[in-house]
Formats: sequence, C-alpha cells, structure tokens
Amino acid sequence: MFFPTIARQRGIPVLVIGIICTIMPIFNIVIRPLSGYVTDRWHCRKQVFLGSILLNAIITPLIHFTPDFNDKKYSEALDIMKYWEFWIFMTTVTVRLLLWMVGDVLQDTICLEILGDDKKNYGKQRACGAIGWGISTIMVGACVDWYSVDAEHKNYLPAYLIGMIFLVGHFIVASQLSQNQACTSKSMSEGIFKILCDVKVCSYLIWAVFAGIFSAYIWNYLFLYIEDLANIHHRERLPYIKTIQGLSVTLQCLIGEIPIYILSGYILKRIGHMTAFSISFALFSIRFFLYSIIKDPLWVLSVELSNGITFTLAFLAGISYAAKVAPSGCAGTLQGLFGMAFHGVGISSGSLIAGYMFQRMGSSASFEVISYVAFIAFLVQLSVSRLIMRMSKPTENATPDERTTKEFATCPENMVNLSLRN
Repeated sequence: MFFPTIARQRGIPVLVIGIICTIMPIFNIVIRPLSGYVTDRWHCRKQVFLGSILLNAIITPLIHFTPDFNDKKYSEALDIMKYWEFWIFMTTVTVRLLLWMVGDVLQDTICLEILGDDKKNYGKQRACGAIGWGISTIMVGACVDWYSVDAEHKNYLPAYLIGMIFLVGHFIVASQLSQNQACTSKSMSEGIFKILCDVKVCSYLIWAVFAGIFSAYIWNYLFLYIEDLANIHHRERLPYIKTIQGLSVTLQCLIGEIPIYILSGYILKRIGHMTAFSISFALFSIRFFLYSIIKDPLWVLSVELSNGITFTLAFLAGISYAAKVAPSGCAGTLQGLFGMAFHGVGISSGSLIAGYMFQRMGSSASFEVISYVAFIAFLVQLSVSRLIMRMSKPTENATPDERTTKEFATCPENMVNLSLRN
C-alpha cells in the first residue's frame, strides 16, 4: 500500500502511478490462473510456493537501491518514461509483484486444501493474516517516520528490511507444511468449462470484478488521499503521516477485518455468498462518501473500521465460493480465476479509473463520484442476484444463493463426497 507514496516521492506523476497500478494487476489475468493450473497439473504447489517466497525476500530490499529520478525534468507526465532510471525501478517492482501474485493464489489454495471439508473456518485462518498486516503496517510506518526524522523525504529502507525479514520467516514456516495435494481430475478442463457455463458462477465473477474496482481505490490511493488531506488542510500532521497511514491499515485489519474473519463461516451460511457482495457494495458506497467529506487525516481512521464489511466480506465470499464449486484437483485453477477477476480485471481497471480521476478531479471529489457508482452497483447486483435466485431451485435447508454442486462433479471423488454430505 506504500507503493503510490514511494512512487510519487521519487517524482512519478499521479497519472503515471495510475497507469502503473493499472498495468501491474493485468498480470493477474495470466499469472494467477496459470499458477493454479500448473501446480494442479504437475502437483508442484509447495515447491512453487516456497520458491516465490524466497525470491521475493531477495528482491524486496533491492528496491531501495534502484536509482532515484527526482531531479529529472519533463513537461508532460508520460515523459518520465523516457528515463532509464524509471524502468529499472519499475522492473524491480514488477518482478516482486509477480512473485507475490504466485504466492498469494497458492497460499489460499493450500490453506483451503488443508482445511478439507472444514472450509467454513477459512476466515479464522485469514484472521491471522489480518493480525500480521495490522501489526506490520503500523510498525513499518512508525519506523519510516523515525528513520526519516529531519529528512526532506521519507526513507523507506526500514520498510524493505522488515519485509525481507518477514518473508524469510514466512519461508521457514511454510517449508514445514506437509505436501498433501489432491489428485487432479482426468476431466479437469471439462469440469472447469462446465462450471463457467453456469450463470451464477459467471455473475459471481462479475461481482468479483466490481469488488476489485472498489478495492483499488483503497489499496492504491488511500495513502495518497491521506497525504492530500494533510498537505491541503492539516500540514501539522505531515511529520507523522506515515504512522497515520500505517495505523489506518492496522485498524482495517485488527478491528475491521478480524471479527468478520472469525464469524465468516456463520455469516456466509446465514446470508449466502451473493448477499455478502450486496452488503459489501452498499458499505463501499457509504465509505467512499465519508472520504469525500473528511478534511482531517485523523478522521479517516474511524472510517477504516468498515473495511471488514466492505473488502473482507466480498473477498471471503469470492474465495469460499470458488472453493465450494471447484471440482476435485481443480482448486488452484478456480482460485486463480477468482484472482484473475478480482485482481487482474477489477484492481487493474479500478486503478486506471482512479488514477485519471485523482489527476483530473482531486482525491475527495473522486471518492464522491465512486460512492455513487458503488451505490448503483449495489442496486444492480441485488436485483440480478434476486432474479437468478428465483430462476434457480434452491436445495432444502440451503442458503438462498446455494444449490447442489452435484452437477459440477467431474470425478468419482466429488460424487463420493457429495453422497456423504447428503
């Protein structure tokens, strides 16, 4: 989340940052499904996962040593791309991002595979990740502020070193995992194709795209927005602005997300996956509107408590639904498709739209406009989901958006598991 502020400090215009944040997630369209398919097909999930972590730990601190180009002169925003220093920085950041994409999709798949039939407890596992995010971001923000005292610009070396240390620890822990990868269905491609022909699954991927668009505004532009508030309205906040930014993520994770993660199994069982998207979009609309009227960066912290219902609820609905309908041995592929929709299409297009709006309209006005868009998305999603629900025949004792996965079974293991559940 610190990338946009790092890039702007290095002299990259906001419009170019928006383009970068648009192009980078596009790699998700290829990397995530490909990672899932390859590791499903050749049973190498753990090896690829560990390799991505280790390489990421090596590359992360190298970002600090890439050349600075703050002194470069250019008349148009896109002229920054003419300098070789820009491309060295971008290449390093891009390689790191690609490695993160591979590890991200595989860690969710491995977690769900370990849980087996107890997938409703996936949220509790994610709660541990939220704790890590919450603690690390405020730690990084405070360390950067401390290390940059009396400096003209913030020095992000502590952030890179902390990231490297955590990744090494991640590698050591992950290497202890047992390798119990499910067998791949012989009709793997046929099973995936059958799932994608289902209207409910197609609509689910569309909602994942919208969730990604809305999340892009927060992931890539929240810190820029906080800095804008400080620069325009409260310059006295600037000496500890990184701490405020880090604290915002801490509140998102520790207070906003963890309760939702812990209760996710119960919540999704009661309301269903599609209703979870509806609630998420409605709260995104309110959250964005609050951003548009806030003037003090400190007030942003109270809004971050809604992150559990906005981002977390939609993300959990997406991950768990993909695991629910995946044929045996195809879990990684389905998680990759969700990642493609959320990250590759949603985050990418959202970053482009947000970058253009921030450049042309400013941060507060941009959040006001996207709040109206989110509300319209909520109304459309709610209407379409209700229509699909009426067209479907829900099974007895099932949540409104669920139906049997029997039609998705493409190998004997699926039919055996289904018969046991029934």
